[in-house]
Amino acid sequence: MNTEMVLVGIILFSAMIAGGVKIWLNKRKEQKVDEFDSDVSHDSTV
Repeated sequence: MNTEMVLVGIILFSAMIAGGVKIWLNKRKEQKVDEFDSDVSHDSTV
């Protein structure tokens, strides 16, 4: 194996992991906001 190819693979793999974590955190944040909004609207109607 070529050293340069190994380095490129490591960099690309790290970028894929970072992108996946970023997307996961964004989705998690949106779900928390949705839950908070529904709780607020539910509390205001009670």
